[in-house]
Amino acid sequence: MRNSGIKFKMKKRLKFRHVYAIILMVITAYFAYHVIELLVFTPMRAQGTMILGSRMEEIEPLNEEWLRDTETFGANVNRVDYVSVFWNRGPVVYVNIRLEERTSTSNVREAANTVVGHFVGLAGSVIRPYSIQVVVSYGDIGELRDENQEALIQHVHEYNHEFVESLIRHAQTYPSPRNIDRARNNISDAAGNMYESVVIVVGEEGRREMLERINAITPASDEDLEEGPMPEHAMRQIPRSEINRFPMWGTWNHRRDRIRWNPNPS
Repeated sequence: MRNSGIKFKMKKRLKFRHVYAIILMVITAYFAYHVIELLVFTPMRAQGTMILGSRMEEIEPLNEEWLRDTETFGANVNRVDYVSVFWNRGPVVYVNIRLEERTSTSNVREAANTVVGHFVGLAGSVIRPYSIQVVVSYGDIGELRDENQEALIQHVHEYNHEFVESLIRHAQTYPSPRNIDRARNNISDAAGNMYESVVIVVGEEGRREMLERINAITPASDEDLEEGPMPEHAMRQIPRSEINRFPMWGTWNHRRDRIRWNPNPS
């Protein structure tokens, strides 16, 4: 009888352990599934799907025929080589207009406004919620890119040179040893880009003249020591410049029915 009781208790314990193990397996499987769903299946379902959020809510889709019709119309506008209109099913439409060589600024504006105005007329009220981005260009794209790159590099050199000039003027106004050293160090061989820019803009002789101006500054005595605020020029980022008019870019203004150019070409 005693052995029977022991065997019965052991069977109960084994049965409980089996049930407990099954419960743990179910719970583990449940959490594992949700982890895999979160980290694997959800990203896979979203892969390749354009996430537009609510940007297209209450915005009526465009008719592709309006885009193609505008391209055909634009190709026949005076001084226009070709027009391409791109829409990625979002709230922005991109209009690329290629013009004949050396088209004047006034003719550029007139041609671009004519092309985009035709597109807006076709779409009517549907186009109102959309942003129409316009790019106008002519000539060889690669050549224009190279010219812009050269102009940009030169612009940076000129800015660096003016930066050093501002430090010299600052040291002349506030001749503390720190200000004088700062101006001198920025045109030394170890200054890297600043040294290179100064030499490119004014030459080695011009750099030596700048160094002479720095060395001619008499450091202030301790009782007169004042470093002053940093030069305003040195605390700004490189300002925007109209390095090249082309490509020109702008945005269609729905209220005025014309393109607002940015930056505004002269």
